[in-house]
This record gives sequence, structure tokens and C-alpha cells, in this order.
Amino acid sequence: MSQKENKSREKSVARRTFLSKIALVSAVTAGIMAVLGIFRLSIPRVFREKSIFKIGYFDDFPLNTFTLIADKKVFIYRDRQNIKALSAVCTHLGCVVTKTPEGFQCPCHGSFFDHTGKVLSGPAPRSLPWHTVDSTPGGLLYIDLNQKVDFDEKLIL
Repeated sequence: MSQKENKSREKSVARRTFLSKIALVSAVTAGIMAVLGIFRLSIPRVFREKSIFKIGYFDDFPLNTFTLIADKKVFIYRDRQNIKALSAVCTHLGCVVTKTPEGFQCPCHGSFFDHTGKVLSGPAPRSLPWHTVDSTPGGLLYIDLNQKVDFDEKLIL
């Protein structure tokens, strides 16, 4: 064998070794990324908002109307003696419903709810939930989104 062929052969062996190492590193990296991805699935992607929050005082809400607190996605309804909180999140895919003269409508997929939150039509599988409204001794109202109540249950002041 000539010297030229020997150098060429050493080069090809070195190249083959290099490519083998790159392939091994790539395979190990892909495996690690796959395992990390599987672990990532068990961690929720959304941050839970505070479930108890202040909404103000009884007189802050107009009589016999639904007032939307947009950042908390909840409607507050007040009549002469009591106050209630209705979720503004559609039970279909989580869009924020809008108030209509007939009740509530989901702008995303067209679900309709009556003024009590009951599903009238659409893809929504459940009624809109009502949440607990309570007050501090000073009269400050707050809602607990983890506590669901029936439509008939209300905070009487």
C-alpha cells in the first residue's frame, strides 16, 4: 500500500469514528429530551389564580343586574337583599360568556345559558356554576371559586 492510500484510509476511519460519536450523542440527547417531555406532561401549564378574592362592597353593584368582573371571569348579581356570583367561563371549552337579554351566550361555539346559568342550547355539557359569596365583618365581599353553590343559595345581607 502506498503512503497516500494509508493517509486516506486513516482519514476515513477518523471520519467514521467522528460520525459514530455524533450519532451516539444525538441519540442520547433525543432520549433525554423525550424523558424530560414525559415528565413535563405531569406538570400543569397554567398557573392557578388565587381562588379567594375581594370584589368590593354590596352597594358597589347595581340593583338587579349582572356585573362582570372581567379579570376574575365572574358575574356578580345583586338584588335588594342578597348577592350571588356566577362563573363567566363556558363549561364547553372555557371561553368567557357574554350577557344577552335572554341570559348568557358563548361567543366561541354558541352555547346559550339562561339567567340562572342553566344550559339552553349548544355544545356546553353543564350549567354555569355559582360560587360562594361571603363578607367580612366590615362588609367587604369576597368570592371563593373553589366553593360551588346552588342557584338558590345566596348571601343575605
